[in-house]
Amino acid sequence: MTLQMWTATLARARTAWEEQSEGLDGPRKNLAQADPTLLGDAVQGAADAFLTTWEQRVLVLRDLASGHADALAQSMYDFLLTDQDSVRATQDLLPWEDRDTAPVSAVGP
Repeated sequence: MTLQMWTATLARARTAWEEQSEGLDGPRKNLAQADPTLLGDAVQGAADAFLTTWEQRVLVLRDLASGHADALAQSMYDFLLTDQDSVRATQDLLPWEDRDTAPVSAVGP
C-alpha cells in the first residue's frame, strides 16, 4: 500500500500562494517609492508613517504567502519520499519473486 496524496491539489495551492506573494511585491514597491513630501509639510509626517506602516505590513504578508508556498512544496516532497520509503520497506518484506511488484495507484481526485 502506498500513501495517497492529492499532489495536484497541493501544487495548485502552492501556486496560489506564490502568486499571492508575487502580487504583493508590486504594491510594496509602490508604497516604498511614494514621496510624502509632495503632500506638503502639514501632512508629510502622517503620510510618511502611513506609508511605512503599510509597506512593512505588505512585506510581512508577502513573506507569509511565500512561506506557505515553500511549506506546501516541502510537504509534497516529504510525501514523495515517505511513499518511496514505504514501498521499498514493503517490497523488502515480500518473497524474492514478488519484490519488483509495483504498488497499486488509486484513481480519483
